[in-house]
Amino acid sequence: MLKSVLIRISIVLAGILIVVVGRSLFFYQGLSVSSPGEMPAYQNITVPAVPTAEFSDNYEKGEGTILIDRAHGNAFDKEELNVLILRLVSRGLTIKFFTDGDDLEKELLAAQDEEEGEPEEELKMPDAFIIVSPRSEFSREEVKATANFTSQGGKLLLIADPTRPSQINSLALESGLIFESDYLYNMEENDANYRNIFVSEFEENELTEGLEKIALYTAGSISSAESSLAFVDGNTFSNLLATGQKLSPVALVEKSNVLAIYDLTFMTEPYNGILDNNQFISNIADWLMSPGEKRELK
Repeated sequence: MLKSVLIRISIVLAGILIVVVGRSLFFYQGLSVSSPGEMPAYQNITVPAVPTAEFSDNYEKGEGTILIDRAHGNAFDKEELNVLILRLVSRGLTIKFFTDGDDLEKELLAAQDEEEGEPEEELKMPDAFIIVSPRSEFSREEVKATANFTSQGGKLLLIADPTRPSQINSLALESGLIFESDYLYNMEENDANYRNIFVSEFEENELTEGLEKIALYTAGSISSAESSLAFVDGNTFSNLLATGQKLSPVALVEKSNVLAIYDLTFMTEPYNGILDNNQFISNIADWLMSPGEKRELK
């Protein structure tokens, strides 16, 4: 009886084995041989730029004051300006912040209220006014005070970033500049991301001295009549603007003493160490401390 049961079990197992083997041979004929994979084209891979190991900040000592706007809900942290502020302080300049409740005309033009009488000590105009991504608009009075300031030789640095809210055009328009609502990108050559672009075409100027190539991180384009200072190459485009003209993320209106830059990240650590970014930051610091040309305000 046991022998008969064992025989039946053997027959069932053999049948199952035959079915499994038959199905395998029917669906998977022959042995599977994987084809060799193609090696990646390493020559077409762009790796992030390596920070420059050495940079020497050569400068001359001076004196004066730099005013930084903090009264318009500015979309930046003070630490993000550490690199630029350190360059300014090392040149002998004093940093002062313009905050809520301060009088911009008094701060920029050293104006004294008539009711207060003569000041105990003479007020002095700052050398430059730095404005970064203001969330609230500048009033007409503030725009007029800033125009008066630059007409008397004061420098104005406008910085915005496409990734941050900004009403900077409320002031930039006074100098014929428009920060467009776009960002620039390059799919062929970039710093590990298509929005991290390189700029290597510059107008000859003290601000571009010693620059061969800089890297900007999510930069936008600035429209102006004849004030562009740096241009992107033919493979860099705007996500909004369709134009045959060269796009520019940096503009300088020399007659108005206004410098406009559409990227903040390049001057923060560690991005300041990429390519010639450090040199550009030092050039900006030198420009801010040097007196601008005075002009008649219309």
